[in-house]
Amino acid sequence: MTNNWRRPLSELRLAVRDNLDEATAAFWSDAQLNRFLSRSAHTIWAEVRKVKADYFLINRASTDGSVNIFGEAYATNLFQIIPGTREYTLPPDLVELKRIDTITSNYEYIQWFYRDLAHPDMRYLRTVTDNQTPSGFLFDIIGERTLAIEPKSDTTLDIRIWYVPTTVINSSAGASQMDFSADTDQLIMPHPLYMAVEELATWRAQYMDRDPGSDRWQDMANKTVARWMGAHRRQTQDPEIVMGVFE
Repeated sequence: MTNNWRRPLSELRLAVRDNLDEATAAFWSDAQLNRFLSRSAHTIWAEVRKVKADYFLINRASTDGSVNIFGEAYATNLFQIIPGTREYTLPPDLVELKRIDTITSNYEYIQWFYRDLAHPDMRYLRTVTDNQTPSGFLFDIIGERTLAIEPKSDTTLDIRIWYVPTTVINSSAGASQMDFSADTDQLIMPHPLYMAVEELATWRAQYMDRDPGSDRWQDMANKTVARWMGAHRRQTQDPEIVMGVFE
């Protein structure tokens, strides 16, 4: 039994086959449906991101060692702060960097502030060529996944980054990947948006087959997303009080 957040590929593909009600058994190959499900998962991921509720937020520390991302090893010490170094390579699945914490003992007080690379503060600190005793840093993300900091540090520091990754698909080993491949791969999606992924994958299959009724599945997927957004409340702490007209 899977939880609300995770659905294995085998369950998703079976649901899509139920939706398609194939006249010929296995008319669509598993590989084709896997591709449709992968693309649909990416589409619904983008819809979830619209609510800005950090559903997919993860964190990694520069002390985590080697991690598997998209089938390749990535050394997290690539973003350990090194004396005299301004640019660092962030994980390949990074989409949005939300926060940086300094985790080296006795340096936890150091704060990080976002500044555009062209901001006057960043431009001024770029002219400071000497390494500085760390008290705070300005940072920006440039290019695909380069962390640029100012000023240069004179101390090695470990940090923890909190970020939104590009993927909602995990392998059975827990590694992130872009597409479904094995039946045990899991879709990670807020409940009940796994249904929107299934519905959109069904639409992709029927649309490819030029089925004139395919758009009804796209419409169902849109409605599933709309219902979820309408009912969405990530956190509730205080009771809501609605005053009557005459109160």
